[in-house]
Amino acid sequence: MHYDELLRRMEAGMSNQVPAGGGHQKDAFTIARLPPHVREANRSLYEPTVVSIGPYHMSSASTLAMKAHKWDMLRDFLRRGDPDGKVDLLAACIKAVRAMEPRARRCYGQIPALGGDDLVELLVLDGCFILQFLLEWKESCTRCTIQGSSIYVYYDLLLVENQMPLFVLAKLFSLVIGSTAAAAEDSDVDQQLLQLIFGFFSLREPLWQVTAPPPAGPQFTQAYHLLHLQYQRIVMTPEHRRLRPLRRLGTSLYSIPTGIASFIRRPVTGTMTPLAIPCVTALQEEFGVTFKEKLSPASQFDVTFRRGTMEIPRLVINGGTRILLANLFALEQTKDCWNEGTMTGYLVLMNALVNTGADVAVLQRHGIMDNMLSNEEEAAAFFNQLGGSALFDPRKHRYAQLFKDTNEHCNSRWNRYMAVLKRDHLKTPCSIINLLVAAILLFISVMSAGYLICRYKHACT
Repeated sequence: MHYDELLRRMEAGMSNQVPAGGGHQKDAFTIARLPPHVREANRSLYEPTVVSIGPYHMSSASTLAMKAHKWDMLRDFLRRGDPDGKVDLLAACIKAVRAMEPRARRCYGQIPALGGDDLVELLVLDGCFILQFLLEWKESCTRCTIQGSSIYVYYDLLLVENQMPLFVLAKLFSLVIGSTAAAAEDSDVDQQLLQLIFGFFSLREPLWQVTAPPPAGPQFTQAYHLLHLQYQRIVMTPEHRRLRPLRRLGTSLYSIPTGIASFIRRPVTGTMTPLAIPCVTALQEEFGVTFKEKLSPASQFDVTFRRGTMEIPRLVINGGTRILLANLFALEQTKDCWNEGTMTGYLVLMNALVNTGADVAVLQRHGIMDNMLSNEEEAAAFFNQLGGSALFDPRKHRYAQLFKDTNEHCNSRWNRYMAVLKRDHLKTPCSIINLLVAAILLFISVMSAGYLICRYKHACT
């Protein structure tokens, strides 16, 4: 092939992949397409049930029935801004979104096989559907045509592949609702829209009892989409506000170089400290680790290990929790924060702690987990599947220091001996009584032997 022809073909290929003038670099690939092996293994966690948003699942058989409702919702939403039909709001929306089309196309990890007009129609239709659905939910509209499926729509809007750019939603909202605080730039998001979205999300908080913060701060107005908003709200903001305690608090005993403290601290020789940690049952029975529910956590991820006690905030695990956790994890894995991400680290920790249903049962007994799934094995399989597929650096993830402290505790001979004593001799009242009786008999035997020796010496003299 001639050099000039090859050059033209490669230049044409590059221009077809990235639209010219397609917005800021930060917009590129903010709505990712998951790898096929991840999606195929967990279709129920990543694919929409009743409504598709954006181009990835627009042809899904389960979402085709909702398309007719989308047109009804579009009509009802436009009537909010123009009840008398005097202003052509539809034309204004199409014009505004058409100007954003190159930037919106750039947001998708796989360039949709759609023409410019097709993508604009999809964005306008889906965007107006979302906004009308949120407004009807807020108003408790009894004539909402999808009221029976609203809970499914709730979780469909939180799927990592079922998103649309937030700046498109913000523009449609400002055009139709006409807020006085409407954004001057496309990248800004009206606080009224944020209040609407967060009010919708707060109706079902499936993860924890830690109160989510109000929608204030630049991290919310610069979010990519609805799932990213939820990530900023319940993951990043509590983490930023969390007071980072001294991880080595209460270890002054270990700094004593001689005596019993030196024996306690001395690790097993000839071994290297592992990067993983044992599961819950092994930590409890073989190394004497105590598990407690953290009563006043700064966030769901505020897990600490001090002096042989691991404190973990309570987690309610049900169908909704599985969907939200899986998609927040998938969002983090597709971004630059995958290595030290909070959600990635949390699932790595839970995967390490939970191997079987017996581990889940221990966490339930200590009030750390409320398992609403069919059985403990299903909960264990969920954490194993997600945590086992995580991409992370074992030396730098969110809980790397906690792993190190736990392994140092496990490598202590004293801790192992005490764990064996508790497991074999102090586990039940009967075993405690037997141990006490044995100790008393041993004491009596020693005293008797001493008495006989003293008497014998006295007789000899």
